[in-house]
Amino acid sequence: MQVAGVYSSVQDRRSRASRGVWLASAAFAAGIALVPTGASAESRSFVVSFFSQATTSVDGDCSKGVNPTIEEQYLLNLAHLGYSKEDIAEMAKKETEGNGNIGTIMMTRGRIDGQPVNAYAHPTAVVDPKLNPLDGRFAYGFDMDGKGRDDPDGFIDPETGQRGVDHQAYRALGCMRAFRGSLQGRPTFWDWAWGQLRDSQPAWLITIEGEDISQDGEVTVTFDRAIEFVASNVDSSPRRDVTYRIDPDPRSHNVYKAKIKEGMLTLAEPGTADFRMLQNPLVTPELKMKRLHMRFELKADGSMSGMLAGYQSWRELYFGIGSSGTREACITGDIPGIFYLLRANADGDPDQETKEPTTISTTYYIEAVPAIAVAVQPLNAAGG
Repeated sequence: MQVAGVYSSVQDRRSRASRGVWLASAAFAAGIALVPTGASAESRSFVVSFFSQATTSVDGDCSKGVNPTIEEQYLLNLAHLGYSKEDIAEMAKKETEGNGNIGTIMMTRGRIDGQPVNAYAHPTAVVDPKLNPLDGRFAYGFDMDGKGRDDPDGFIDPETGQRGVDHQAYRALGCMRAFRGSLQGRPTFWDWAWGQLRDSQPAWLITIEGEDISQDGEVTVTFDRAIEFVASNVDSSPRRDVTYRIDPDPRSHNVYKAKIKEGMLTLAEPGTADFRMLQNPLVTPELKMKRLHMRFELKADGSMSGMLAGYQSWRELYFGIGSSGTREACITGDIPGIFYLLRANADGDPDQETKEPTTISTTYYIEAVPAIAVAVQPLNAAGG
């Protein structure tokens, strides 16, 4: 449950911590040693160093086959538009010779009243290519709807063994070539997306506060957006122990009661709170998830990694994938086909009138390294 009244107390602690950073810097410059004040709460912060859909692709998890390459799919799409086999063969030949126009035709393959329209802005104006969803048994996530073994669409989490896992976004995208991968072998789309996000959006911060974070017990976990971007080393690896200023914008401030048990951080009351964080149009302008679930492993080297899950608007997820059609041929695969997959596999929050689901269960994988998070000090009345 999101904790009422915690925001101000956390901000107060951050203000004290921020003042402490400045005082420590000044004292260091003056050669003065500061004595710890014996604060009752311990605080540990992290900066997100990788963000991706949680995937676990294996041979055989797409029983009807992994979906065609975009070159193959484009030829099928031409047939849907009414081109003859002879025309398609000639167009394909021109593509290999470097003077084809299939890409241009694909951008406007939608039809409204018989007129070509942008296929990515109007996906329902495109013939459904009927791409294959994933039908394997395993997916990372949580039993978010409480159906457990009785859920006909439920997966088994390969890490925890939990049954009835809800991760329909993985079912929808899991047979698209660019979305296949694992936690170790990153999917092409998400690896590309993170490479763009890391350098084009402010960093995300996670702060854990409790009496003794090294021991089992109750804690508070806070997600914030920073003012600075993620700092990287020369080899593009995330830089540890960098100081980030917390953006005071409340749209990216999330506070939850949590607990640590045997090095695992989880929510105290999973499924009762929502998550909201400004993100980037490359994925979604704003990541919003309902009925949040969380599982992070606190590692011996000071880093952490784990899962963040909930129900996300499938249309907003589609927007991030389909907002730029130029990605279709080189990154995502058939974009209107993805629209139909997401819509067909959506499983949450049915519309009151149409009864069609408006959200889709989604699990994201996050890696984070140690960081220092400080509050932004407000200017006083004199502007100082």
